[in-house]
Formats: sequence, C-alpha cells, structure tokens
Amino acid sequence: MTISITSRPGPGILLALALICRLDAAGAQIIDLQTRAEISEDQLAERLKQRDIVLLGELHDNPDHHALRGRLIARIAGPRTTVVAEHLPAPARVATGGRLLDDLQAAGFQADGWAWPLHEPLFAAVRQAGAPLVGGNLPKGLSKQMMMKGADGLDAPLADAYRRAPLNADAVRQLDADLISGHCGKLPEKYLAPMRLVQRATDISMANALLAHQPSVLVAGNGHVRRDYGVPQVLGALAPSLKISAVGFYERDTEAPELLQSLAGRYDYVWLTKGAERSDPCENFQIK
Repeated sequence: MTISITSRPGPGILLALALICRLDAAGAQIIDLQTRAEISEDQLAERLKQRDIVLLGELHDNPDHHALRGRLIARIAGPRTTVVAEHLPAPARVATGGRLLDDLQAAGFQADGWAWPLHEPLFAAVRQAGAPLVGGNLPKGLSKQMMMKGADGLDAPLADAYRRAPLNADAVRQLDADLISGHCGKLPEKYLAPMRLVQRATDISMANALLAHQPSVLVAGNGHVRRDYGVPQVLGALAPSLKISAVGFYERDTEAPELLQSLAGRYDYVWLTKGAERSDPCENFQIK
C-alpha cells in the first residue's frame, strides 16, 4: 500500500496510519453478501466508485471501523464527493481553516458524546481527501419535540419524505425488535413508537442530505445504513433510479456463516474486523 501525504501529517493522520498498519496485520475481511464471496479492498473501492451514493456503517466504539472507513473514503472520495455524517446536525457544514476538532465542534460535533478522539482518523481522512463534510442528523432539539408531539413535530421536508417512504410491516417489526434489543430489553412500550419515529426521522434527514449533495458518502451507525429499514429504504422510495451501495462494519463475534446469514439482505457488503474491548453495556442499564 502506498500512501502519499503532501504536507506534514497532523496527529489524526498519524493515528490513522498506525491503525492501518495494525489493521493490515489483523486481516480484516470483506464479504460480498450477494455472492458470499470474499473480495479485496481494491475490488470494493472500484465498485463503490461507480455508485451515486455510498453508505458506510460502523460500530460506534470500534476504532478499527473508523480507520478503515477513513482509508476507504481516501480512495473513493475527493473534492466533488460530499461526506454526510450522522455525528453532525443538518445542515451544518464543517469549515477547513482551523484545527480539525475546533472546526467539527463549530459545526455542532459533540466531542464527549462521540468519545473523541475515537473518530479522529475518520474525519482526518475526510479532510485529507479534500471532501466537503456536512451534517445529516436531526437539528438539535427536534428529537425531543417529536417525543412530545409525535409526527406533528416534524418540519415540512421531513414530514413530506416520511409520508412518501413508509416502512412495510416486516420492517417495522424488525426495527421495533432492534430498538428493544438496543435498550437491553428494557424499553417500556410507551417509548417504542416515539423512538421509532425519531429513528425514521433521523434516517430521512440523512437521506435528504445525501440527495442534496450528490455524489455523496454517508458515515453512520450500522442501523442507519440497513437496506430494510434504514437510509437505503428512504433513498429507494424517494429516488429509486439512484445507484447506491451499503457497507456494514461488524466484528467476528460469531461463527462467520451464522453472521453472514443474519446480515443477508441488510447490506451489500460487510467488512469484518476483530472485536473492540468493551464492558457489558447492559450491566447497569436503566431507562431514565
């Protein structure tokens, strides 16, 4: 692998390079979920270059996922490709004149909430590629408004897309099951419908940002880039002629055939890495 750096690398780039060396040694694996065949990073990059919109997932606390996506973005994006981030509110646009973290925070990035510098290799690579970086998440305060008012809390663009991109019954059931599982099985019934609405509105917000900045790449959690109920479903309803690909980033925490079977139909590709060290998130979980 040849990496060209035209100026003195900052700490984010140096961290990314260190992670890349470790990742190459760890043997990350990319699977085409349609054929179940393993493909190379070169093959994946060439395929993604042919798409109008690319969606890259993540497990938020896995540093390998952020480094790998940064490496991939460096290969498929440039000044004409906009990167849309779940980690920033729409329609914020990140400036490029100052320190990376300062510019991110000025656009609404919450460093503590996203455990900075965990995502530094990702955003440093976006900056190095010269790709514009914009927010895709809901504006601050809108999710709370929806929790109180339901769909009446949606602004006009979100409400219009919400009507035009309904989920089918199977997708609703799967989304509900994942919301409950994601809250350690302790999500009270009264919170389920409002949280489903917030999830849908977030996906619609990111889809709208992608459509407004084509060609574009989304960086977001795996749940948001799923084809059955995530951003790809919204894009399919709003702009069915677009060519999109979704890449899930997962860990080898189960037998590979079992994992691949569970992911079939959710993504076009899955990039498997070793697991991150973490404590049990449900050990002291409580609904406030």
